[in-house]
Amino acid sequence: MTKLLSQLRLTIAVTLCTFLTGSTLAVFAQQPPEKVSLQIHEGTTLGFDLSSDGRSIVFDLLGQLWILPAKGGVARPITDAVRDVAEDLDPTFSSDGRRVVFRGERNGRTGLWLLTLNSSGPRQLTQLAYAEGYDGNPAWSPDDQVIAFTHAVAPSSPKDRWRTAIMLFEVASGSSKEISITGLPTPNVTDPFWFPDGKVIGFVTRGRQNEAGGRIWKVGVSGGQASPITSEGIRAIAPAISKDGLHLAYFAPDAADRKQVWTQEMIGTNASSSRATQVTNHRDVTTTRIRWASDGKTLFYSADGRLWKVAASGGQPTEISFTADLTIPIARKELSPARFPIPGQRQAARGFMGLALSPDGHQIGMLALGKLWIVPVDGSPRAIVDVPLEATSLAWSPDGTEVAWSAGAADNEDLFATILSSRVTRRVTSLVGREAYPVYSPDGRYLAFVHVKDDGVLRVVDARASNISDPAQTKTLGSIGQSWTSTPQWSPNSDGLLVCSGASLNQPNSATFISLAGQQQPITHFPSAPIFLQWTRQGKIVFVRHDRLWQVPFDQNGMRGDPKPIGTAAALYASASNDGTLLFVSEGGLRLNLPDGTERKIGWPLSYTPPVAQPLLLRNVRILDGSGSPLTAPRDILIENGRIARIAKTGDLSISGVRLLDAGGRVVIPGLIDLHAHEYRPDLLAGFPYFGITTIRDQGSSMAPLVSYADDVAAGVYPGPRVGYGGFQFYSDWPFDEEQGRGIEPEQDPEHIKRAVDLAEAFGAQHIKTRTFRRWDINARMILEAHRRGMRATGHCSHLLPLIAAGMDAKEHIGSCETRGDRYMYDDLIQLFRAAHVGVVPTISYFELAVRLNERPTLLEDDKELRAFVPARENFGWMLELTAAERKDWAQEAQRAREMTMKFWRAGITLGVGTDIWQIPTGVHFELEQLVASGLTAAQAIQIGTANSAKILGADQDLGTIQVGKWADLVILDADPLSDIRNTRKIWNVLHYGQIVDRPAILKSLFPK
Repeated sequence: MTKLLSQLRLTIAVTLCTFLTGSTLAVFAQQPPEKVSLQIHEGTTLGFDLSSDGRSIVFDLLGQLWILPAKGGVARPITDAVRDVAEDLDPTFSSDGRRVVFRGERNGRTGLWLLTLNSSGPRQLTQLAYAEGYDGNPAWSPDDQVIAFTHAVAPSSPKDRWRTAIMLFEVASGSSKEISITGLPTPNVTDPFWFPDGKVIGFVTRGRQNEAGGRIWKVGVSGGQASPITSEGIRAIAPAISKDGLHLAYFAPDAADRKQVWTQEMIGTNASSSRATQVTNHRDVTTTRIRWASDGKTLFYSADGRLWKVAASGGQPTEISFTADLTIPIARKELSPARFPIPGQRQAARGFMGLALSPDGHQIGMLALGKLWIVPVDGSPRAIVDVPLEATSLAWSPDGTEVAWSAGAADNEDLFATILSSRVTRRVTSLVGREAYPVYSPDGRYLAFVHVKDDGVLRVVDARASNISDPAQTKTLGSIGQSWTSTPQWSPNSDGLLVCSGASLNQPNSATFISLAGQQQPITHFPSAPIFLQWTRQGKIVFVRHDRLWQVPFDQNGMRGDPKPIGTAAALYASASNDGTLLFVSEGGLRLNLPDGTERKIGWPLSYTPPVAQPLLLRNVRILDGSGSPLTAPRDILIENGRIARIAKTGDLSISGVRLLDAGGRVVIPGLIDLHAHEYRPDLLAGFPYFGITTIRDQGSSMAPLVSYADDVAAGVYPGPRVGYGGFQFYSDWPFDEEQGRGIEPEQDPEHIKRAVDLAEAFGAQHIKTRTFRRWDINARMILEAHRRGMRATGHCSHLLPLIAAGMDAKEHIGSCETRGDRYMYDDLIQLFRAAHVGVVPTISYFELAVRLNERPTLLEDDKELRAFVPARENFGWMLELTAAERKDWAQEAQRAREMTMKFWRAGITLGVGTDIWQIPTGVHFELEQLVASGLTAAQAIQIGTANSAKILGADQDLGTIQVGKWADLVILDADPLSDIRNTRKIWNVLHYGQIVDRPAILKSLFPK
């Protein structure tokens, strides 16, 4: 790498300021960006085209377009991804070689673009209306007047499916129209190409929208009846016809199901009776375009990260070598270590399982730290009763005398109500299934709730009911499903409930009013996907949208007017009192919005002090410290205040008054780290420390409950790992919000991103995760806003140059972004990640578990030690339902992930361990096995799961290695992991913050008998 960088030639000078706005610009304007320079000879998923005169090649590399002499040499950039906040892909020359059309996204505008060479910049031809849309596979007509392309057509109703069509774009007029084609077995057509006479268009039909390849057809340019060119069974992609019209080339699978270049002779006007010939034999062919040379004897294509040409009859291909020099700016960042609760230091409790303002607006009810709390607005919190840690969905009775809540084993929760004056709790329901989301009618007569067994059913009982065990004892108002944006809300006059519909692009703004008689009245004039909606006694609905409060007059017929924002503050978890006072979470904690429009900051009223471990001398252990150093001879480790105070030869430390734990010569490794967890069942967190995972980084779960359990663990009221979190998943390609997702497309106003990150910071998030696949401009601003607050940023898509320029810190998964890099990554991406210090979390075990579980559905249950800690089998349903072909695909994904992991490691990229396999606490051990299966040594795998993971987390000052001064997160093993990585499962003891994890007690709590 050093040698390459010393030979760099220059390249592109760009500025980052074009996509920095508002407060973010102010922060970075005084900090000149760093510059990263690369010299690239191979690229990932190289889309290309050959000019008609055969002299030039245009290709896409790292989301920019480049021009290259057809014989190879130095490539010259013709677009600038950082300056334009762009990803430019799949270019194709006009016949005269003066223009290039390509698909791309540039500063938020997505579609086809036209660049005239040596001009100031491209102009947009088409604009996608939907995030899921697609305009691509462009093909110029021979006279350069028309561009044919594939267009994804949105469904006209929720019952319809997306389809693909062939569109014709007239360059002069700027108009486009669909070719109406009849006589096809499927509506999905793609990959258009022109016959030499310009009167006929060829294309491919695909049986399913995501199926790779299909039969080749042709139709007149004006549309009509299509006729097949090839026989059935052909799985062709991107066909190309020779300039004399005598031969056809296309991509199709070989015997090993790898895409290769094939040719067929055209007999008459079809090739169905001729035999196809396989021309190439590569591991990884880019299936965007094949080009015939003008002599009709040579084919140009892209494969294995390179550009190639080969005789149409086959033979040894010739590489077209290139050199591309690239320099990009990266925003400077000074990120502080990730913040975690420190034993002995008072800590605000930011999480809660339930939050609601009392009817009189003077008190706040909270479920947190295993208690029901009442917090006077002008006083100190008081604990009313102990409640299960999973207790949730708090609701006040209209007279303020009691509160209802839901608790119980997962999927079997019941309703409870606590009388505040007597502190007595009664069971309200005990139905089969789950009872949740209680809400009292304003007149105090009824309690409504959602009953979930197979579907969500809205039920009503008497407000003072108890021990309801039969659905017949309830009033059934009907099925409402399980997909709605806000919980059901009573009307102000108690005659029925409002149910918000689930959010979707096709139907974002509808709801239903269900009367007490069960009659359902659709409401179409309704806000778009409101969350935390409240129907107030003032005849309004108040809700959260775009991370702020809104209100609008409302009755059973819908909105009476347009919603208006309430203030400018970030908002989430809203509730309302009788006089219209609103409680919500905002920057800095809880706030009240009073009826006169003023706001009152309350902050975080609850707090706790994490316990401090007693001093401990761990005697006679052999240390594998996580740094890559070899196993030591026997050592003693003195632990004080939860940290490693001294390490010495066994017997050299003579400390009195300290608890002694003799390990008998066992091996100790640092506490393991899972950088990609999802806590959909936080009640199962105890499994992580049981299996030696002392730290996890959550990558998207319901925020307040996640943080509540993290507080429970830190406070010592529940066994579990240290929890780092983003909590939210940030979407720049989705317009809706939920409790675990912030949808920021389109941006509602210039402060939208700031509000979203405000909320993550309010809950103490250490990072943000951008789970997004377009709108790189918004994504870049998300990263910069997070960095402004010292928070890290990670994402599925981390290789886009605008995101690298914004300072993206890490990438989740090998692949799992888009076509580019989902199969193989080449030196362009490897150099980019290494030079920009982007950590990579491969999550091989995610792919591998799908294969293992599909082959052996009882895999998790057969593990007697593990089965207590995992959710029911149906939670992994899609893995169990894979077909044999799909299982093969997933096995190939796992193998590719192993290959790429080893490639990254050899290149010196920081790798971390993450699983993404939902509450399986042995997932880290699975991942360590996969790292060794990739070719790493056991010591290297452990280093990745400890020291490297701590570095990516931003906690390497305190975690990841066994060193003096670091937290005593230790896993003591009964067997040497260097001889077999599976020995990391053979655990004798675990220490977390210097405290011995009571593993037998954890098991006993799960199996009380």
